Amino acid sequence: MNLPTGWTLESSRKIYSNKYIELYEDVLDINNKKKIYTRARRKDYSTIVPFVSDNEILAIKSYRHLVNSYQIEAPSGYIDPGETPLQAAMRELKEETGYRANNIIDLGSYTLDYTMFEQTGNLFVGYDLVNERKQNLGMMEIIETAILPIDEIKMLLYDGKILNASSIVAFYKSLDFHLNYKNKK
Repeated sequence: MNLPTGWTLESSRKIYSNKYIELYEDVLDINNKKKIYTRARRKDYSTIVPFVSDNEILAIKSYRHLVNSYQIEAPSGYIDPGETPLQAAMRELKEETGYRANNIIDLGSYTLDYTMFEQTGNLFVGYDLVNERKQNLGMMEIIETAILPIDEIKMLLYDGKILNASSIVAFYKSLDFHLNYKNKK
């Protein structure tokens, strides 16, 4: 651990766990004062932004129970045990949209919140799409696909209409790559 001077981790214990999240309580001694720090470990995930053409993206409209509405998002999902981030991105694209990408580029990884959550998001862009026409959705997944112009995605982002943080990061980073770097390589 890289604790600052005057900090000691006295104990750490798991207080809750299920398939998607583990919750921990750490007891810290910070300059001789006790602090209970609650943190969570969520499964890592992959997100892929599939480009249908130079100016269109294959997005999804997904029903989200927590906000009781349909949301525009990029295909995304947890990485299964034994799977690489790339394999998860490929699987999620196929499951959620029925498409596969013949050309996938890794744009790196990030974290949405490192103040209380340990979780890594992996980001990919996909090109040369092939529509295999069969989604494979989970029990709580109600997903429609939508081919949207890049300008519409930009307006949805600027107007605050895309709420999912991983999709916001994915769309901004992938648009930056697509518009500024892809064609220069």
